[in-house]
Amino acid sequence: MIEDVAIRTRALTKRYGAVEAVRGIDLDVRAGEIFGLIGPDGAGKTSTFQILGGVMQATAGTADLLGQPARQAREYVGYLTQAFSLYQDLSVAENLRYVGELRRVPVREIERRGQRYLTMFGMERFMDRHAGRLSGGMKQKLALACALVAEPQILLLDEPTTGVDPV
Repeated sequence: MIEDVAIRTRALTKRYGAVEAVRGIDLDVRAGEIFGLIGPDGAGKTSTFQILGGVMQATAGTADLLGQPARQAREYVGYLTQAFSLYQDLSVAENLRYVGELRRVPVREIERRGQRYLTMFGMERFMDRHAGRLSGGMKQKLALACALVAEPQILLLDEPTTGVDPV
């Protein structure tokens, strides 16, 4: 039987000097599963997401996504960071196009998917607005659309509802 684990960590640890932000996490998340990581401020949730997203190295332990080390699996991962990772001087459409092109999505697909997600999030009329002129909730929705535009196999969401009105 083929194992269907999408995310696996073993003894995952992250230290910042003397501070141990993540301590020995063993975790299996199966393909298709929705998994929530909850805890108080400073519990290491964002550090864990950064390691899984391949943007930070663990101090010790392993993090594998789809059977590959996290840093090598980045092309299969959509990551909505806690802080907005948008280009403020680019329009909504330009942000989507830029991220899609980085992820090697064909231009027609970027346009089709971008339109679908922006319509889903009630943002289609803001295609030409610069990201820097969006409200906090709209920036969060745009960042989510950017994370989805490549249709990743794994989607990591770090505090995705902060500042967002219900849809």
